Amino acid sequence: MKALEKVIKDAVAAEKYKIGVKEVLQSVTGSKLIILSKSIDSGDKTKLEEQTKNANVAVYEYPGTSVQLGKLCNKPFRITAIAINSGTVAEIDAIMSEKGTTK
Repeated sequence: MKALEKVIKDAVAAEKYKIGVKEVLQSVTGSKLIILSKSIDSGDKTKLEEQTKNANVAVYEYPGTSVQLGKLCNKPFRITAIAINSGTVAEIDAIMSEKGTTK
């Protein structure tokens, strides 16, 4: 979980992220990692998973709610999906291996 927090905080600080399902859907191809909270709508989740599969982008299912993900991003609102455009391959692999799956 530490690697995930670091990558999110770095991306937010560098403004290399998109939040919200619509924004994330539009930026899948330029993203390195997509993080979905467990509160995401199942239709949106399916759309995002199809897009990420085509673009070969890693998807991480955040174990917390959209409120917790919002707090992690230092935002005062819920975040169901966030696309990260920064972070090294090693950091993203570390996050994915924490989850137990890789790309």
